[in-house]
Amino acid sequence: MKDQFAVATFCHEHKGNRDLMLQSLAWLATNGYKVVVADGGSTPQFLREIESMGHRLLRTSDGLRSQKEMSLLGASEAADHVFYCEVDKYEFFTTRLEETLRRYRELPFDYAVIAREQSEFESFPMVQREIEAAESNIIGYELGLAGDYVYGPAIIPSSHVRTLRDSMFYGQTCNGWGVTWYLLARALTDGLTIGTIATGCVVQRQDRGEFNPGHRLYQANHILGCFYEGLGKPYDWIKEK
Repeated sequence: MKDQFAVATFCHEHKGNRDLMLQSLAWLATNGYKVVVADGGSTPQFLREIESMGHRLLRTSDGLRSQKEMSLLGASEAADHVFYCEVDKYEFFTTRLEETLRRYRELPFDYAVIAREQSEFESFPMVQREIEAAESNIIGYELGLAGDYVYGPAIIPSSHVRTLRDSMFYGQTCNGWGVTWYLLARALTDGLTIGTIATGCVVQRQDRGEFNPGHRLYQANHILGCFYEGLGKPYDWIKEK
């Protein structure tokens, strides 16, 4: 089963989550997953530790969008499907990943968004829940399917990942948080079947005290703007340059 999936992720070393990122990558290596990591400027020692695990490491200094595009496209070359996830979701990797991939194989859709059950969703800070619920309501309306669409991880056919090159922002340094939501919208317009797999985790301990409403609104602007670009519909948002 693992041969059918390649993990796409990104990192940029900082004190708050350095160990957690390395623990996630070590677990993936130990359990035989193909992984493509796009790094945004970590220290040489940190990069050597990643390379020693056998993962494919790509380097860029062009920001988050570049990291996401490089990891997704790199992983699309390694397997039939790409599993995209932020590298610091250690609990998800170690307790939910294998179950998620098993369910995907059993379900009749192409593009899977990893979602949270209500109890997991309610573990997150209240203001974050309000922002993310609004985003999910908008996305669910357009997809015709209610759900939690902003937890982050997704399973994407490799052939579909390559539609990233059609985005007006491809190869630029802006609107990085919205990359996978562009792909989600394109899945709808390209006729792929879409569904959710509710294996998302509760909020991780190290994230409980780090909630920043301004940052979540910044992310939401990217997510919804790029989603509507993928739909080919007008949307009034703040485009970064």
